[in-house]
Amino acid sequence: MNNKKVRLKFIYVYLFSWVFFSVSGFAKDYFNTESGNFFNLSLHSEVGQTDNFLFTNQHEQQTSFITLSPSIALQTQFDNQLFNLEFESEHIKFQDFSKDDHTNYTLAPRYQFKIAANKAFFIKTTIANIYENRGTGLTLGKANLLTKGDKRESSDFSVGYMYGSQTSVAKLTAELGQFTHQYNTRRDQTYLLDQQKRYANISFDYLLSGQSYLATNIAFENITFEHNNVLNKKKYTALAGMKWQTTEISQLALLLGYQQIKFAQTAFHDDDGFKWRFDWQWHPIYSTKVVISTERDFQEANRLSNSYRIVDNFDIKLTSRLSDLFNATAIVGTKREKIIYQQGKEKEHFLYSQFTVQYQRNEWLSFYLKYQYQDLDASEIMLDYQRNSISIGFDVTL
Repeated sequence: MNNKKVRLKFIYVYLFSWVFFSVSGFAKDYFNTESGNFFNLSLHSEVGQTDNFLFTNQHEQQTSFITLSPSIALQTQFDNQLFNLEFESEHIKFQDFSKDDHTNYTLAPRYQFKIAANKAFFIKTTIANIYENRGTGLTLGKANLLTKGDKRESSDFSVGYMYGSQTSVAKLTAELGQFTHQYNTRRDQTYLLDQQKRYANISFDYLLSGQSYLATNIAFENITFEHNNVLNKKKYTALAGMKWQTTEISQLALLLGYQQIKFAQTAFHDDDGFKWRFDWQWHPIYSTKVVISTERDFQEANRLSNSYRIVDNFDIKLTSRLSDLFNATAIVGTKREKIIYQQGKEKEHFLYSQFTVQYQRNEWLSFYLKYQYQDLDASEIMLDYQRNSISIGFDVTL
């Protein structure tokens, strides 16, 4: 890649990184713990066009698409018991690639039993079925070798204990669980990526003064690949830091620590390194909110070849209320991956951004215009791509 292109990308990321964002660590709660009963039904529909359907760096093909996404959220409370259920589905059809039409869904039932006002046991379950678009995941740079994308499914089950409330001096969460994942297509090849992960997490926050908490997190994962033992490993994580809620308009969490993976066999060398997790929410005025998050993690292989990944994520989101009827959201995210193979390594740098302008017609109906941009800059040049899409849609909430 020439210097001019590098400079342009740097300027693009720098300018927009101050006005975009995606996912906040503060929102990563176990499940809704507010009391009460509710039932919410929503419908999302979108029509748009993309200029590079197969995520290629040459001979790009454009197509139109339509998306229909219903979702349900309900909660029932019985004295000291709380049951929560969320279901989301997404149906997508393409004008010129009918074989790639697909449906995704996620089902997440959760249960909580309160022993006292600040003590509770919980059970979490999540079942997901996801279609992997051609040109992404296992087919990155190889979209034309298949006539349709891969399908994968996952399940996650855990039990845990929570102590403390939002205003407690001490807060503790302990969780034990099992996660499974497999591809349901091209089983003669993808069976090698069937994985099962047993995990344990303990988080403890202690109030030092005012709104400042000492925060710690310890996690252990035992990851096994039934048909590919060379990837079996154990992962250890230890983080410590601070959480601040200095005012109602600002929340901050910074945890630093260490992460290590130990392989069961000698095909890969054990690896370790510095780990961080940073989240910041800033709400300077009623109409504007900024959220920033960044994290480093060891992650599993997303290639058929034996490998694992070191992933750095950085995300920013800006939401602004332009008037009583119009809202605007700007998002940018970057992900740097170092993919470690038995005989070498590769690097991939993903960039993602999204602009949305929404018109709130009334309490239950809104319309929006959305633009998305995706970019991959990889050490293997043939994997590079750029992708633009624009769409209009509506949201109905009952």
